[in-house]
Amino acid sequence: MAETYKRKILLLTLVHPDFLPPVYAIGQVLRDQGYAIHILTFDSYVPSEFDLGPGIEVESVGKHHGVGLAERLKLRRKYTKRAKQLADEKPLAIIAGCAFTFLCGLKIKGKTPLIYHAIEVADFIIGLFLKSPISHFNNLLALKRVHKADLVSTPSVQRSAWLAGRSHLDFMPFTILNTAYLPERAVEKDHDTFKRIVPADFLDKKTVLYTGAVNGHLCTMELVQAFDLVNDNKSALIITGIKDNAYCDEIRAFVEKCRSKERIKLLPYVTRAEMLALQANSDIGVCLAKEYDDNVESKMMAPNKVGEYLAKGLYLLGIKNEYLMQFKMKGIASLSDSPEPEDISVAIKDALAAVDDKEYKNVIRGFVGEYFCMQQQAKPIVDYLKKLV
Repeated sequence: MAETYKRKILLLTLVHPDFLPPVYAIGQVLRDQGYAIHILTFDSYVPSEFDLGPGIEVESVGKHHGVGLAERLKLRRKYTKRAKQLADEKPLAIIAGCAFTFLCGLKIKGKTPLIYHAIEVADFIIGLFLKSPISHFNNLLALKRVHKADLVSTPSVQRSAWLAGRSHLDFMPFTILNTAYLPERAVEKDHDTFKRIVPADFLDKKTVLYTGAVNGHLCTMELVQAFDLVNDNKSALIITGIKDNAYCDEIRAFVEKCRSKERIKLLPYVTRAEMLALQANSDIGVCLAKEYDDNVESKMMAPNKVGEYLAKGLYLLGIKNEYLMQFKMKGIASLSDSPEPEDISVAIKDALAAVDDKEYKNVIRGFVGEYFCMQQQAKPIVDYLKKLV
């Protein structure tokens, strides 16, 4: 790792990187290339200290979630003003990760190169405009102006192809998969944090873990129902992100009366350090998401969690789709034929049997190191920046 830095790189993200980890991963890769990284964002849902090592600064301009429209607009103006101040310091490049920050980057960049890594790709749908007018208007403007970026990338081949067609680009955006940063030295599993979070009798069980948003699209209820159908006394299920809403109340009610109650742990949003400890000490990582024929984005999956799970050596559990088939073919994923609990329970049984053979971790380790990590995936950005220095 370089001790002195060539130039500063400004990373802009609306969602805090605690909940958009590819931003952290890209920042860490570029830091290792000798750049000083400044990430400008809004507050995390679960504020906490997370050590990224030297050379990376994370700055928040305030709480963007759970506030009214007027406050969000005020905060976005504050964000743009601060971004302009940082851009005036002449960074080598600006990297934006969503429609809002891309449009912000266009306003403040001056002659600074702007990289648009469209982690979140969303279409403009007139029928949904009134439900979220600011986001939809930004989506439309970003689609119309994406050609103004100096480099464009997305986190899946499908999204790159869609964006090229939707915005009538005369080039194909690069694909930078949502993967994790691999440190030079293996990170400790932080078993103490894991033991603090989970019940003591979980420690000798095969752990099925889901960390992420909890909703019907991501089949969280079906996961709980399927786990109960399996009814394996040697396994435990941990779910984070449980909130106070009707959907989560239904999950709580089901768990309270199911036969697997003592082997299911429902947690609220946890800090990033706690989440990484959960991942490092679990066996199976869950990535269940439904695909909808009338929803373009659902057909272009690019889940963040897959990269983090695999970097921690977790076997994958998902629903059969094009994105996840590559992992099944590598022998490191079990996929359900449908989002129904009965089919998911079959995939859970397959996954529990697969992790009895510890050789799967060596397969995952090789696949991640050679291909599925941000050091490999971020090469288009790294190569572009080298031409600027």
